[in-house]
Amino acid sequence: MFGPEGDDGGLLVLTAIPEERAAVERALRDAGFDAERAATHGAAGTARVRTIATGDGGLRAGRVAREAIAAVRPAAVIGAGVAGGLSEDLVAGEIVVSARVFDAAEEAPPPDANLVGRALALPGLRAATLLSVVRPALSRAQKAALLVHVEAATKGAAGTAGVATEGAAGTAGVDMESAAWARACADAGVPYVILRAISDTADEDLPGYLALCMDTEGGIRRSAVAWNAVLHPASIPALLRMRRRVADCGRSLGAAVAALAGSLAAAR
Repeated sequence: MFGPEGDDGGLLVLTAIPEERAAVERALRDAGFDAERAATHGAAGTARVRTIATGDGGLRAGRVAREAIAAVRPAAVIGAGVAGGLSEDLVAGEIVVSARVFDAAEEAPPPDANLVGRALALPGLRAATLLSVVRPALSRAQKAALLVHVEAATKGAAGTAGVATEGAAGTAGVDMESAAWARACADAGVPYVILRAISDTADEDLPGYLALCMDTEGGIRRSAVAWNAVLHPASIPALLRMRRRVADCGRSLGAAVAALAGSLAAAR
């Protein structure tokens, strides 16, 4: 079911960037859902599944997620987007399910056990810990250090209550929005789960100048990325590879979101 019995607010899907949202919407339409883009002010229509791109970076993502949740009043939320792999067992394109969510300071409110369980019942998905950071993790050394942080934070503590999440503590991904989405959902009393497709692995380096291309709310300025690519032409193949990976991840992520939405709708 989408939420508590009797709650008829439907499902809201949060993505960070428009490319992720478009991929999710295509998959939802292909699966027979009437996917509608959520408005952050006023009524958002009657579609059972609504989507919104909150923007990347924790500050913007949290603010827009709160606005969308207040406008839509969903019964449940699915967060969906790409992530970097922190653990060596994660491969590009693999999809993980939020067993626990952290940022640098503390653990975020936990995802809903029922939603996590339903996501893990889908073929090919597995549990992981998600760590949200202020700046992107770009180098192998940065990712290794963040994995140590995750392992220390999760040591000796259980994951989402009532859900089999074996291996989640040792399997970890990094992103910039999950913790902000989790807190927005918790503040509104809405159950959530987050699906992330791995776009870069623990042993891959990304162009270091990406950390310098951020706006005041922690998002990546694409114009700055393009300018720096001109200044550092040797980085262009890596950027093109990232772009292809994000597109591939979007398709697999959309399929997973549509499958989860279908599972939840069938349980109503």
